[in-house]
Amino acid sequence: MEQNIENKTPKSTQKKNDSTAIRFDKTFMRQVTRLVDKANKKQFGRKVKPKSILVNLLSLADEKLLEKTIKKSQEESLTQSDRKEMFMRENIAKFKGNKEEFEQKMMELMSGFLSQNQA
Repeated sequence: MEQNIENKTPKSTQKKNDSTAIRFDKTFMRQVTRLVDKANKKQFGRKVKPKSILVNLLSLADEKLLEKTIKKSQEESLTQSDRKEMFMRENIAKFKGNKEEFEQKMMELMSGFLSQNQA
């Protein structure tokens, strides 16, 4: 009598993960924790989770508020060199010359300004 030994690979049951982790700094997490604690000061019902508060906050926000929030976040992400480049692009069209001449004129004006204010 022969025994058939088959190499069976066990089927791996993987959970479908539809979530991702987001890292927040401690001050933001303190704010969220404060909101969750306030929301959980109730007599009945299950605990309110941070996700629930954030999802409801985003769903209740109107389009103007979301646009304003996006605009503010975009402005906060700019570096000083980005602001300088934007300023130059906006104003070089008004200046009759090229970029190097514009920078030279800016340096002249700034040096004159600094020499006046040092006294």
